[in-house]
Amino acid sequence: MVAAVVMDFFRRDRFDPERGRLRAYLRVLTNARIVDMLRKEMPLDHESITARGDALTKSLPAESPEEERSFQQALLATLIEDLREHIPLRQFEVFERVKLKGMSPDQAAAELGVQRGVIDNTIYKVMVRLREIAANPEYQEEYYS
Repeated sequence: MVAAVVMDFFRRDRFDPERGRLRAYLRVLTNARIVDMLRKEMPLDHESITARGDALTKSLPAESPEEERSFQQALLATLIEDLREHIPLRQFEVFERVKLKGMSPDQAAAELGVQRGVIDNTIYKVMVRLREIAANPEYQEEYYS
């Protein structure tokens, strides 16, 4: 069934990011596939179709913690990629070493041949910029809606 949903997605090419999130669109496609499969298995009695459709809608599972975690990781990866495009490479290198790779500021300063204050100042500036990017309405809509 997953392959059928993916094929539908690429064949239809109807996803409009202005109208909603990709994961919501994929969920609608998946639900439509499930309903189609149920209709093929059911008799063509309108009342039973309506009743089963209502039951299906009510019984659809909420997003699992794993789905939510995967979504958050993908969103974070997108934020970091945007950050990389909006700051100088040297600043991103410091951010990557300290925040992403877990290197201590002292180690980063020693490896890069700068003073510890430069590392702290750079991390502060990068984090301010990251907050600005994350406050973008595009990201707020994606995460909170």
